[in-house]
Amino acid sequence: MTEYGTRLAAIRASAAAAGVRVVVDLHGALVDLRLERRAMARPARELADLIRRLAGEAGADALRQGQEVLGELLPAEPGSDGELGDRSGRRPPERDSFLSGGELGDRSGRRPPGQDSFLPATWAT
Repeated sequence: MTEYGTRLAAIRASAAAAGVRVVVDLHGALVDLRLERRAMARPARELADLIRRLAGEAGADALRQGQEVLGELLPAEPGSDGELGDRSGRRPPERDSFLSGGELGDRSGRRPPGQDSFLPATWAT
């Protein structure tokens, strides 16, 4: 499993136009920015918009790469292993303790005692 984390952390994608080249990671964070002289001649707002647009394009490509890596972990088709439900949208019988009223909670949506909030988790690294 750590192999997948390493592969996800290594994902980089780039986009370039009009003398600007950006490189982003899987999360869309800018990791490299190259500006040619001709790019520096643009008005500041126009240059900022171009950088934002290119970062968005590169970020979408990085996410596609991440989906390819994670796709290796998932079944080829939803429901093919009976765990994810079928195309009708019905869920399989509940076996998860959170959904079946186990120690984590119940179907009412109430949080377990002592759980005021849940902290975000990073799945990729």
